Amino acid sequence: MAFKLSKNAMNMAYGLGASVVIIGALMKIIHQDLNLGLFTITGNTMLTIGLVTEALVFVIFAFDFPGEDLDWTIVYPELGGGIGGPKPTPEGMLTKKLDSMLAQAKVDVSLMSSLSNSIKDFEASAKSGANSASELAKINKEFANNAVQLQKQMESLSNNLESLNSVYGGVLSAMNKK
Repeated sequence: MAFKLSKNAMNMAYGLGASVVIIGALMKIIHQDLNLGLFTITGNTMLTIGLVTEALVFVIFAFDFPGEDLDWTIVYPELGGGIGGPKPTPEGMLTKKLDSMLAQAKVDVSLMSSLSNSIKDFEASAKSGANSASELAKINKEFANNAVQLQKQMESLSNNLESLNSVYGGVLSAMNKK
């Protein structure tokens, strides 16, 4: 008695059946009738039609057999009673790959030690350069401050010189009048 309907036909049957139930329930809740000209469908009638349709959908669903199950023992042999081997961890695989890459590149302990020393020397040089840059920044700041003070003093000197020139001009004009 097994008959097979396509998945699309089954999905359409489920959707249509559910929509009739929902419309019938809505009509019942809001007490609305559907007037089709020749006859009128009440909310009770629509809900009854929807529930019967839904029951038919469940009958159809009873014949909707699931597809073939996948054989998971191929991927996971322990599911079939077989013994699964130890799964390689990502860390283990990376370590082996790194070891083989280092062996191919002929990198040994002495080379790594030399690299470590070079990095430490580079770090010391960088710190020294940073300290020198800091000292230069301080000197530049002091120079800028001194330049500002020099500018103020030059303005004061210029004002004093102007005052002195006007006084000297007054003395000269007084001497010329005598």
